[in-house]
Amino acid sequence: MKLRLVGLALVWTTVAILIAGLFISALLRQFVERNADAQLQATMIAVMSGTEFDEQGNVVIANSVVDPRFDRPLSGWYWQVNDENGVLSRSRSLWDVELGVAVAEPDGTITTRTEPGPNGAIIRKQERDFTAPGGTRRLRVVVAMPADLIEDEVATIVQPLVLSLALLAAGIAIAIGLQVHFGLQPLAKLGRDLAAVRRGDKERLPDQPYVEIAPVASEINALLAHNKTVIDRARTHVGNLAHGLKTPLSVLSNRLQTASNADGALLRDATEQMNRLIGHHLRRARSAASHGVLGARVSVSEAISDLFPVFRGIHADRHLTLQVDIDGQPTFAGERQDLDEMLGNLIDNACKWASKSVLVTARPIDGGRITISIRDDGPGLAEDALQAATSRGVRFDESKPGSGLGLSIVDDLARLYGGTLTLERAAGTGLLATLELPASEA
Repeated sequence: MKLRLVGLALVWTTVAILIAGLFISALLRQFVERNADAQLQATMIAVMSGTEFDEQGNVVIANSVVDPRFDRPLSGWYWQVNDENGVLSRSRSLWDVELGVAVAEPDGTITTRTEPGPNGAIIRKQERDFTAPGGTRRLRVVVAMPADLIEDEVATIVQPLVLSLALLAAGIAIAIGLQVHFGLQPLAKLGRDLAAVRRGDKERLPDQPYVEIAPVASEINALLAHNKTVIDRARTHVGNLAHGLKTPLSVLSNRLQTASNADGALLRDATEQMNRLIGHHLRRARSAASHGVLGARVSVSEAISDLFPVFRGIHADRHLTLQVDIDGQPTFAGERQDLDEMLGNLIDNACKWASKSVLVTARPIDGGRITISIRDDGPGLAEDALQAATSRGVRFDESKPGSGLGLSIVDDLARLYGGTLTLERAAGTGLLATLELPASEA
């Protein structure tokens, strides 16, 4: 955003300065040309004032132009007086060259032209028809100066102008950069506060000291509060539903315990399956409601450390070795109870089938993800059974306790968070279950 704002501002500023530079250059050129024309007109008036007719009707021109530039041969500074028949007088700088012979009606109009002059040099020339005292013959006075002098003087003025505009552009660029940098500081701070809320460092945005950002922060805080309220309400409804369904099912199950016929056994199995399915779908509903909550994050190391003592106690009679290998500080971007549900099911399943040991590894990977692997040294699963293992209610050994929903629950929860559960045969013996889940930003 900074680069875009600064870039656009610099583009428009550069265009504006270029246009201003061209306009100022044109004004300066007009000023220099007006000064040059004023000099030529002063010379023209001096020549005209020194021109008169004598008693015989001849033109007499006094040497009224006192300027050494008009005496130096082919200097570019010239004056000439002529009539329709030829040149009557000229400056010494012209020698035997003439600036043209022509006359028109003496209306006092001054004609200015830039054209090649003597010796091929470009001159700026002014012409005017007039009549002199003592006669009525139409005369023409022509004065000229080198056009290069005008260009040199314009260049002398324009070069400092260009340097000044360049310095101005540099100063404006620095000012724009500073203005954008400090002007966007409130947005940058708001972005950092939002990142802190998303990571879980803060529950809400702090009060903003800038009046322009304060309404935005207030609306975001209101949205966060509303989101939390909706999630809490969903969890409450899920809990109420669980309580409302489980209580009558428990009563029904207890009544069926006394039934000894085949129908009673069938109904007991049905109620147990209903309990398992209700628990499974309620967990899914709870996880779906909590998925994506801003700021939710869990330390994988802490979750595993809290779960290990539980399973060591449950399987104490088997003397299993539970090991953990954690690389870095992987953090799960989700709810603690969902991570406990996934890890608990996988570790419990590994402990049920392990011969001597269970190894849990966790590490961050590229793409903002983490992997958690649970490996046991048990018999493992055949290739055709790996795909069916995550299906709901599938049990491969009825001698082991369980409902057959554990791996299905883990797979569903992982998918809710945009993750995956992969089952494969471990190197040697046993099963390797790998969870890939979203990581929370540090």
